[in-house]
Amino acid sequence: MTNTPKNSQKPDCYQVLGVLPSATQDEIVAVYKKRIQFLASPKMKNKPIEGGLSLEEKISQLTEAYQMLADAEKRLAYNKTIQAGPASLPATPPNAVVRPLQYREMEQAVRKKKQSSIYIDYYGFAEKPFNLTPDPKYLYLSSKHKEVLAHLVFGLQENNGFLKIIGEVGTGKTTICRSFLRELNADFNFAYIFHPCANALEMLQSISAELGLPASSRSKKDLVHQLHRYLLRERQRGHRVAVIIDEAQDLDAPVLEELRLLSNLETETEKLIQIILIGQPELDDLLNRPNLRQLRQRITIQWELLPLNLEETRGYIQHRLNVAGGKGKVMFSRPATELIFRYAQGIPRMINVLADRALLVAYTRNTKKITPREVRLAVKDFGGLSMKSSRTFWKVLASALALVVAAIFIFETPLDFKWSRSGGMVMDLKQLIQQNPIDLSDPGELIPQAEPPVLPSAGRTGKPGALAPGVPAVSAEAGTLRISRTDKLVAYLAGMSSSQSKIEAAKWILKSWGMLPQNLALVNEASLADLKGEFDLSAITVTGDWHRLRGLNYPAILEITLPDTDSTMYLSLISLKKDFGIFGSVDKLEIPLAIVEPLWHQQATVLWQDFENIPDVLKTGYRGRETVWLQKNLRLLGFFKGPNAPHYGSQTAAAVRRFQRQYNIKEDGRFGVETQAMLYNLLSIYPTPQLIGP
Repeated sequence: MTNTPKNSQKPDCYQVLGVLPSATQDEIVAVYKKRIQFLASPKMKNKPIEGGLSLEEKISQLTEAYQMLADAEKRLAYNKTIQAGPASLPATPPNAVVRPLQYREMEQAVRKKKQSSIYIDYYGFAEKPFNLTPDPKYLYLSSKHKEVLAHLVFGLQENNGFLKIIGEVGTGKTTICRSFLRELNADFNFAYIFHPCANALEMLQSISAELGLPASSRSKKDLVHQLHRYLLRERQRGHRVAVIIDEAQDLDAPVLEELRLLSNLETETEKLIQIILIGQPELDDLLNRPNLRQLRQRITIQWELLPLNLEETRGYIQHRLNVAGGKGKVMFSRPATELIFRYAQGIPRMINVLADRALLVAYTRNTKKITPREVRLAVKDFGGLSMKSSRTFWKVLASALALVVAAIFIFETPLDFKWSRSGGMVMDLKQLIQQNPIDLSDPGELIPQAEPPVLPSAGRTGKPGALAPGVPAVSAEAGTLRISRTDKLVAYLAGMSSSQSKIEAAKWILKSWGMLPQNLALVNEASLADLKGEFDLSAITVTGDWHRLRGLNYPAILEITLPDTDSTMYLSLISLKKDFGIFGSVDKLEIPLAIVEPLWHQQATVLWQDFENIPDVLKTGYRGRETVWLQKNLRLLGFFKGPNAPHYGSQTAAAVRRFQRQYNIKEDGRFGVETQAMLYNLLSIYPTPQLIGP
């Protein structure tokens, strides 16, 4: 923290960063990064800093100002405080730089927010659950983290010279390291180097200092001899010594070569020092250089820490909430978690960022349930993120499953994680994992406890074969039943309750919107009653025939009435061909339309998503950015030719009427929900399911 004189005013945040009060959030982020990068450059070492501050104090001052202005809510409160003005201000000292108004109220607010996050009291947390600092108590042992721990312990047990662990930025490498160190007993000495050293001498000095040895010598030879004597002494005491190098991808080749030479310190029977390299994937590129081939050949154990999958992301979020004292106090809905996973791409650090901002957004909206709307606002506030596609997700899932198989092999193989010599035990990995299990099923009241039912397989429908009249229900293709008579369809639907048929039909519609199988298993009547909160979807009731549904081009849930009964059953229509459709219930069904028509009274429900959070109805006289968005997209489709303007005027209304006429929607010139759903469906940038493929 900056050492500010007791009676001095705090510097203005805008002046500290060197931005105007009108600067955008992106400009603030860019300026902060640029200034920090400049201050951290080698040429700034030992240079005087403005205001008589040390380099560390200046960086702290910049960071404090950035944290105030980069957070939209904090910045808003700060701006309001400045505009309010105090009753009086302290006298300005002679020759002092005159700055914009600073007030005691703002200083008190800043101090309070340092002690407690803006939303901690609101949610009842003991502390912020999604801090970016690698706190070992928040360690979440996914299968990937267990694999890394297993390899670390196995490598140490076998006294391997070099171990290597790589992972993308934010995957939890440092957290794993710190947790690993915390669990080891006193029979092991570690030198943890968490910053890249400029040269080999700095590296030797850092290792010596970490091990408690004198580190002031400028002679590499003296430092190595001192280290060698220390290693021999520790080995006689039954102690092991290891060096962990974090951010190893930033090391220069000569520094890595010095580490290789250190690994030559050994007795006739064993290595005296072990070296663990931890870094980003660029470390592999560095080690593949020809001049480092000797080091590369000495790496006996290596592992990659992959991003979390969806279920692990859900468990990770819940775990951090529980540790922070938030169990049962806040809920991340399943679609919200899916959205965080897709934007964060399974990277724990980005999950923390988005979850933290989503909590802040929910706080400003006075809700304790995090839905996709809060997540989208958080993503928009952060900026620069793109969503992982479903195809990418399944590739990652396939890789993750392969690693789980590898993990099973590791844990089922009878490895003894205890030293065979008399030096004592490093740690019992299995015991550690049992103490920190992956808890996907016990998040309190936030996630249902019931065992999900097994869903039938549901692959994509290909072109069905020809249908002969009078043929009983048989398999048309893998996972598809063909029903060719009305009485067989009636018998099929009569075997379940109305509620069950509705849930099974809805699952197919939700699946078409990209909902993942493990979440489909949890769909129930309560979640369907809260479509917006649970799935970020809205419902439109449609009355019309097959032609009407073709025009809307959305999968739909049909209301079916069985003969001689008043009960309503449900079928989802997920694909529509010329004279038959692909329907969804407990199974995927291929049924001629003529078979369904006598049972369907032309009532259907279409689920759609409002991607842009547009009001339910835009009409003449409305003003807002939504009007400009509407005009741009109607122009793209050839319906609007006027200038873009935030005012919903006669030209916009006329364009909407032309659009409605084209797509058989009530022609009233208002941009209502049915017109909105149709427009989203026609714009390729929005991922909407379609009843009729392109």
